[in-house]
Amino acid sequence: MIRMVIADDHQIVIDGLKALLATEKTIEIVGESNNGADLIQYGLQTSPDLILMDIAMPVMDGIEAARILKKEYPAIKILVLTMYAEQKHIKDMLKIGVDGYILKDSGKEEFLNAIHALMEGETYFDKRVSTVIMNSFQPQKKPQNTYTPLTDREKEIVKLVAEGKSTAEIASLIHLSSLTVETHRKNIYTKLGMNKIAGLVKYAIEEGLIE
Repeated sequence: MIRMVIADDHQIVIDGLKALLATEKTIEIVGESNNGADLIQYGLQTSPDLILMDIAMPVMDGIEAARILKKEYPAIKILVLTMYAEQKHIKDMLKIGVDGYILKDSGKEEFLNAIHALMEGETYFDKRVSTVIMNSFQPQKKPQNTYTPLTDREKEIVKLVAEGKSTAEIASLIHLSSLTVETHRKNIYTKLGMNKIAGLVKYAIEEGLIE
């Protein structure tokens, strides 16, 4: 059972999400908050596995709340559900290390896919969000490479990750197990000295792996 807390400043949104998830037997809504401060103070008392949060909230916004949560409770997954697709908001949340970011006009199927991807240890970003991330980086000529070179297989995986593919999708495309793909991903992050998908996208652009 996935224990979820919903944080949004609009009660009608919370009520709508609860209604949407009412028939999902694997998801239990264990709490709700209308601002980031209440989320930090009360929302964690229910020991959630995942927090679904908006960015624009009174008292304490979602960015500051996510920063505190990721520092103090790194095991809790954070899925951002917002109407904001601006580069600044997305990059701020990526720097904090949120696990997923989707837009409020996404369909139920994508919403559920995001939830289950996070609980399986993956990240999930709306394709439109991935596009914003990719467009936010301009290729820059580097004086020299300071990272450990990647193998051809690792470069192939980097390209697919940068295009927004999940571990399961990559495994299917290149005919490997999800566990093997996940191992490759960990090795890639180690070789490149990074731990965020934004850095991986930047690397892919700079190396000409994606347009």
